[in-house]
Amino acid sequence: MANLNFFLDKLKEKAIELNNTELLNKLNEKSFNDSLNIVCDTMNNLGFEFKETSNNDFDYQKDINLRISRALSKNYFTIYYVNIVNGDYIGYSSNNHYNSLKIEESGDDFFSDLVKNAYNVIYKDDIEKVITELQKENILKILDSGKSFELTYRLMLNNTPTYVMLKAIKLNNEDDNVIFGITNIDNQKKRELEYQKAMKANITYSNIALALASNYLFIYYVDVNSSSYIEYNLDNDFQVLKEVSRGNDFFNGLEDQVKENIVAEDQEKFLAIVNKENAYTVAKNGSILKVTYRQYFDDKPLFVELTILKMSSDSEHVILAVTSIDSWKKKEEKFNKKLSEQKALARTDALTGALNKYSYKELEKKINKHIKKGTIDDFAILVCDINNLKDVNDTKGHEAGDRYIKSAVTLIKKHFTQSKIYRIGGDEFVLLLTESDYYNKDFLSNSMDKDNKKNINLDRVTVSIGISDFNKKIDTSLADVFERADSNMYEYKKAFKEKFI
Repeated sequence: MANLNFFLDKLKEKAIELNNTELLNKLNEKSFNDSLNIVCDTMNNLGFEFKETSNNDFDYQKDINLRISRALSKNYFTIYYVNIVNGDYIGYSSNNHYNSLKIEESGDDFFSDLVKNAYNVIYKDDIEKVITELQKENILKILDSGKSFELTYRLMLNNTPTYVMLKAIKLNNEDDNVIFGITNIDNQKKRELEYQKAMKANITYSNIALALASNYLFIYYVDVNSSSYIEYNLDNDFQVLKEVSRGNDFFNGLEDQVKENIVAEDQEKFLAIVNKENAYTVAKNGSILKVTYRQYFDDKPLFVELTILKMSSDSEHVILAVTSIDSWKKKEEKFNKKLSEQKALARTDALTGALNKYSYKELEKKINKHIKKGTIDDFAILVCDINNLKDVNDTKGHEAGDRYIKSAVTLIKKHFTQSKIYRIGGDEFVLLLTESDYYNKDFLSNSMDKDNKKNINLDRVTVSIGISDFNKKIDTSLADVFERADSNMYEYKKAFKEKFI
């Protein structure tokens, strides 16, 4: 076992000679002594013999052991001492994770072993880069220029890609030996990448913010405590926000401005949202408030939207941004109108204008929900069936039959004015009687019966009718009421035909 005190004394003498206080402090650290112990043991196992000498000109630079110690003192966890000419090398690692990779600790062809090991221990996306860069000619060219060779890549440590830096150092120009040191820079590199990502995101965010700003008519930066504010708009020439005006109390006099500039029907809605209390809440809680209203521009009302939002982590200020949505709002209104028309057409019988069978199915679902919940009001079902429609179609044609159907609808509407009519078949109609039609159903049905009797003598349309009330004690669905009304209609039809047809 080598005498460590001898080597340490020599190093300390050199540090004192160079007046290098930092190095001297390093030599006195326990961690350095422990590392040197490990190195000496390792070198001893490799067959190196260390002897003390009284030569005051001890050349520590020529001693492999001390060269490795110097490298370790710079926080390299793995070192290769390589003869750059013939490729002989000795490797040492102070890192257990790296040792577990089972990389050769010594050999006679460093660069050949490097390629072999690369496929086992280097992260797959970095293998080609490492093999290409770690060419002897490339390394010597850089070292001979007086620079150190550095390469960053990822090793697979604990099955995790870990950033490391390999650095090659030539101690002097006449020496054929080069020290390759590997240090773990994973945390540093990841912080650097995160910073670059953040900077890129910040640039992107700024560009997006400017693009969005171009859509706003007004942008206000408001202090929620003092109500002081700055108004901005976009300078298109320089693509920056420029200050337009500033004031001391944004909310003071706001009501007068609202009365002057906002359509009367929208003023109350605007003031309910845009006030100091809400601005303060947004700044503290980070919520977002929006209000759509109509504002006058050159005496013409246009739809705009105001958004109140907080400034990132700033809880003292909010942004109030106003953008025009007039063209979009008018397109939306036009679309909604067209959609309503289409929905109405989809639910309407084209011939009579009555609601169709699809609409009746929707009504049935709605009524059944109320029946199930027990929230249904009193109602009755009126079933109507056109008499002799088939005879009209057969003898006078379908155009005459269509006119006959329209006449039937007119007859029904004449008496039951408050109820919607649903055509659920070729000659069958249903009405849901509520409110006045429900309370007057007996009178209205008698009145319609009188018209039927008159029409039979005038060769006009007649309609058989049947009514049934909803009975909450026995009815569990609309279909229960419909069945009774339908049955009553057939009884009416039978009696009417026997007497008049």
